[in-house]
Amino acid sequence: MSLKDAFLFNLQSETHLRDARHANQIYTQHNFAFAPKSKYMYHVRFDPHDDVGNNANSNVFRFQKELGVLVKSADLPSFRASVENKQQYNRKKNVQTRVDYQDCRIVLHDDNTGITRALLEEYYRYYFDDANKVTQGTGTAYQPRDKYFARVPNYGLNNDRINPFFKSITIYQLARREWTAYTLVNPLLTAWDHGGVDASAGDFNENTISVAYEAVQYTTGKVGSSEGSTYFQSGDTPAGFADASIGYDVTPSPLGYLDNAMNGHVDGSKGLLPALIGLGTSALLNKAFGNKNSPSKNILKSVASGILGGIVTNVISQDKLPNPDPQNAAQSSSGNSTNNSTIMSSNRINSLLSIPAVASQVIAPLINSGALPNTTMANYNSATPSLKAAYEGDIRSQIAQGDQNLTQIASNALSSLGYGT
Repeated sequence: MSLKDAFLFNLQSETHLRDARHANQIYTQHNFAFAPKSKYMYHVRFDPHDDVGNNANSNVFRFQKELGVLVKSADLPSFRASVENKQQYNRKKNVQTRVDYQDCRIVLHDDNTGITRALLEEYYRYYFDDANKVTQGTGTAYQPRDKYFARVPNYGLNNDRINPFFKSITIYQLARREWTAYTLVNPLLTAWDHGGVDASAGDFNENTISVAYEAVQYTTGKVGSSEGSTYFQSGDTPAGFADASIGYDVTPSPLGYLDNAMNGHVDGSKGLLPALIGLGTSALLNKAFGNKNSPSKNILKSVASGILGGIVTNVISQDKLPNPDPQNAAQSSSGNSTNNSTIMSSNRINSLLSIPAVASQVIAPLINSGALPNTTMANYNSATPSLKAAYEGDIRSQIAQGDQNLTQIASNALSSLGYGT
């Protein structure tokens, strides 16, 4: 155990405190590609059957879009598989026998207009004839003594309904301009309640439903602009999402333009959006902050100009994401390296790898990292000299194009052999 104070020791060695490299390298790089999804980014769609009605005579259809917005929380589907342990000549063998779908609980705001209450009212009237009886006047339903009536009214499920109330209920998770959907097939409500009233409470009322279903369908897609905006990719946006008629703010945020410049995946298959590539830094800044000049906007433009210029140049030239801060790069494990050692440049690495004696000592970890699909060290060792040269050339080409994984592996290997940056 070291007796030195780590903070004071770092100050003496001119090394400042850093973030946790593990978390930074997994969650923040590549435009937060592997960061956890936020729970509050979601959208829900209720899809009633045509037999329920239409916009003229059914509140469920009339306020279908609003119902999705008024969902306060929703459980995503969960599954339970029944597994039985069998004896196979004294060997324990697990066998799946069935799958059960656990009910999803959906909580809706009890809004002042009564939209979510109307949903439950119409569901109740659709399936159960109890709600459709008139208790006032001369009606025969719910009379104190109706045992010997000539004709007893229908009650409960005796309502001549064939088709279900809901065709489906779909819950969308939203992240990075993409959605992942869980569609509950043939949903039925197993429980619903209208909350409660309390004179001493200061919170809001809510309506809650529990949904049983017969299967789950998984789908994915991209969030696009229903207005055909040139600043977002067209896509199959979830029905009812980002609809200005129900209060969604559809005005693009200035942050979105800078973020779009780095829209990409880990493999670098995506660069700038097509609509942004030809605009240039000046046009992007005008889109983000407006054309009019003011002291505050000019300050923001001048700050963003340096940031955006570097991002655009990097992404367009390499079709890659910006390189991470060198201080957060994984350090070499060499005994003679220091805490301040940084990753080698791609030019320096390829210059060293062009030397056969050096390449022969470094090629193993590069191939073992999966740089060459379907190629192992055994394949490399048994290859002809010309094929080996082709393998090495392919790896050097990937490093030159900015492959961070191969660059890091090669830098560590070369550093351990005593080659400096």
